[in-house]
Amino acid sequence: MGPQYEELSELRVTVQQVKNCSFSAWYDRFKAHTAKAVIIKPLPHEFVQYLEQDSITLASQDKSPSSSYFVALDRNEDNEYSDWEDEQGTETGDNENKKDPMSLFPEVHQKIATVISEMGAVSPKLNWSSPQDASWMLPENSTKCREPNDLYLLLNASDYITHDLDAAFDGCIDKDGHNSVTDFELVLRQWLNINPALELRVFVRDGNIVGVSQRDLNYYDYLKPLSHTFEDLVDDFIEDIVLPNFPDKSFVCDVYIPRPFSKVWLIDMNPFSRTTDSLLFSWHELVIKDISDCEYELRLVTEHNIGRFATKEHSENQVPREVADAAIDSNAIRELTQKWSQLLKMQQDFSDDESDGEEC
Repeated sequence: MGPQYEELSELRVTVQQVKNCSFSAWYDRFKAHTAKAVIIKPLPHEFVQYLEQDSITLASQDKSPSSSYFVALDRNEDNEYSDWEDEQGTETGDNENKKDPMSLFPEVHQKIATVISEMGAVSPKLNWSSPQDASWMLPENSTKCREPNDLYLLLNASDYITHDLDAAFDGCIDKDGHNSVTDFELVLRQWLNINPALELRVFVRDGNIVGVSQRDLNYYDYLKPLSHTFEDLVDDFIEDIVLPNFPDKSFVCDVYIPRPFSKVWLIDMNPFSRTTDSLLFSWHELVIKDISDCEYELRLVTEHNIGRFATKEHSENQVPREVADAAIDSNAIRELTQKWSQLLKMQQDFSDDESDGEEC
């Protein structure tokens, strides 16, 4: 007989279950157990269009003294711009200003600036996703935003944000027959310096925990001795706090348990769906787990696994180092622009030579 294959287990999720995981749908229920946040809702159509555009345009008029985005460059022999470049900038300037956040959605821009001024650095997200895949755009390789342009840079560069805008209900069994139109929201959460080793993802099916996984897939030797402490805290948190206050009995939640390991903080709520990363589990084993068995597994990375984790998280969304450096360094921007201009000129000269040859 040939090899026996087990049928992939079915996992059904509804539009409403996805909507229940939208930040504003659960934040008030768990405000005492999560970081302080301000929700801007609904976002104007202009803001959504701005996030969907191909180019990244920052708020050019927002030139605060502490801003790192607008540094005056003096002309010198190392920084010569051709007449063509000057003319091009003049001709396109008006068109670019039309895309400027301060002219497109001034009220939202001012609200973002006010929140950052009052609350300090923030970490942004839309209804479901944080732009973690674009964290390489900022100096500390994080989602810590100290000014509105930090936020615009992250949101525009993130594929996760694009998923929220365009594909949030993909895979829902009632997507076609249900009103899936969503009021998009911008969430500004107070920045907290979280130790990623102490974040866990908890999988709950039909009111029962079926698995808990370490979120940061690196090896930390001090986690294993804490396993029983984590399990006791997670059990109590899910049973006493989350299940009585969340409308669904199946969900995935991200939690944080900092020292001295006495309190659980809620980071996020996610649908019990294959669109949510199962991390150290497979979705098949989470779906077929016998929930009559009260025991579940807390999975940790138990050794350095260079073969599996040699690449950085979200590396598929990253770009060459030169581009990343140029996003945060005015000198690097100038150097990259000069190199690009030289490349374009060489390409143009080559094309001109070919054209001359054809005419002869």
